[in-house]
Amino acid sequence: QKQVYKILIDQKPFDVTNQFITGAELKKLGGIPADYEVFLKVNGPGEDQLIRDADSVDLSQPGREHFYGCKPNTNNG
Repeated sequence: QKQVYKILIDQKPFDVTNQFITGAELKKLGGIPADYEVFLKVNGPGEDQLIRDADSVDLSQPGREHFYGCKPNTNNG
């Protein structure tokens, strides 16, 4: 029996069977455009965490992981 990890991408629920998921996989799964950025919602104080395409997220942490995509901030620099 494989462990199932329940996540949310842009408020849509997904079941994932891999403990680790990359930013690129999150985009593919959630239908997020490739040029968007993906963030992991952080509960409490602190900035939400940017998940780059090559970054892996460990889904075994307690609670449901909330991810969301958004256009990159063009005001940097």
